[in-house]
Amino acid sequence: MNGKRSPVDSSDEDANHADARRMIDSFDYRTRDMAAAREMLKSKNRGTRTSTSHATENRDRASVGTGVALDDSIKVQIYRQSRRGVSVEVLAAQSGLSRSKLMRVINEIRAKRLLENKLDFMYDPGFEDPAVVAELLGPFPLPPAVQSSRRSRAPEGLPPYLVSLYDVPLLSREQERYLFRKMNFLKYRAHRLREGLDPAHCKEATLDEIERLQEEALALKNQIIRANLRLVVSIAKKRVGPTNNFFELVSDGNMSLIRAVEKFDVTRGFKFSTYASWAIMKNFTRSIPEEKHRRDRYVTGHDQMFEVAPDTRSDAYEQESGHRRSQEVVQGMLDRLNDRERHILISRYGIGGADEQTLEQLGRELGVTKERVRQIESRAQEKLRKIALEEKLEAALD
Repeated sequence: MNGKRSPVDSSDEDANHADARRMIDSFDYRTRDMAAAREMLKSKNRGTRTSTSHATENRDRASVGTGVALDDSIKVQIYRQSRRGVSVEVLAAQSGLSRSKLMRVINEIRAKRLLENKLDFMYDPGFEDPAVVAELLGPFPLPPAVQSSRRSRAPEGLPPYLVSLYDVPLLSREQERYLFRKMNFLKYRAHRLREGLDPAHCKEATLDEIERLQEEALALKNQIIRANLRLVVSIAKKRVGPTNNFFELVSDGNMSLIRAVEKFDVTRGFKFSTYASWAIMKNFTRSIPEEKHRRDRYVTGHDQMFEVAPDTRSDAYEQESGHRRSQEVVQGMLDRLNDRERHILISRYGIGGADEQTLEQLGRELGVTKERVRQIESRAQEKLRKIALEEKLEAALD
């Protein structure tokens, strides 16, 4: 760090240490969490099928006979309860639906949620070649003998959890190519299945396969990230200054690294470390001046900070009515987010009377880092902004 380090309160530094440590470990945790949730849903949905009673058949026939479709909000509620572990039998009793119709409802919302999540990948024509596919699904390449016997040394002055990054072996060029190609191939396979997915008529096995492919792709992505985290540390050390906190730089750099993994095209023949270094430094070049400008404006109290909107205060009745309308609009928009995004926003801002929680508290609850919670929160907010623009709800949310 060239002997320089920004003054940080000891408690803030300890918090930064703990957060960065959890960020390093979270990549494996997220994959295991997703796999466990999928297995729980599969085991629940594949429970012993009991014979349908005449009363249940009559309920279904009555529902179909009237031609009245289930309201989308009811379907979402059924899906949410299913994800929370409520058994199919209990849901069937509550809703008055047969098991088969209930499973169609759950799979419909499950499919819609899958299709709502963006899936980016780098296409390779080789994905259509059976010989290439066999290679991609083959064993992970072994490292060169020289590399496997050599252990990287961590720079002096790093805390232990950052030193541990240097225990993760670097990827050889062959290993790096294998991981990127396989990750993108699995995403491509999931994409092809998603293209033919009709939420109203989809099979549970198809949904299981899509989720399995996406989870395997995520595990490979995390493996790439873990092998390159030391690159972030190396670049951040060179950018530390009086106004640049080392741990904040590492956090920002980690986000740039994650985005770089998504955008890297291995078929061009470049090393990922070259591309990732450029992406990280480009982000630092942009974010550091922006942060400095923000701090300067805050310290000097420039007048433009206070030259904002005129007084729009109203009486208590108008405020209460407006607040009620906003709550109704927000609730409707929240229903269009996935479960995790919705839970984080509700808990962060105390929506509907929920207890407000910090990023760190939510991270512990969800088994991810504080930084990961912040990412999901930002993504959810961006989704809400797009929904508001689509439905022209800006005024309702002001």
